[in-house]
Amino acid sequence: MIDLAQFYDIRFLLELGAFSILAVLILGFSILTVWSRNMVHAALYLLGAFASVAMLYVSLNASFVGVAQVLVYIGGVGVLILFAVMLTRRTLVEEESHG
Repeated sequence: MIDLAQFYDIRFLLELGAFSILAVLILGFSILTVWSRNMVHAALYLLGAFASVAMLYVSLNASFVGVAQVLVYIGGVGVLILFAVMLTRRTLVEEESHG
């Protein structure tokens, strides 16, 4: 008979807790990204979701994928989205003030 106490050691509980916290963070940031009316806030929430996914990869011992997530998505896509939002927002504000 298998003793269930050996499966529920402290390492398992810590990993389960970290995974659960990261899963809640990812879901929370994703929901905030979709429901946010301010585009800058939505972009920042999206970056938070990307960072949470990167932490999840690192916690699963896939550190290369986690670093690639940070460099490509947070560094590249996130900055691109923020610049696009900021430039578009500035253009819309200028058009509204002139018209």
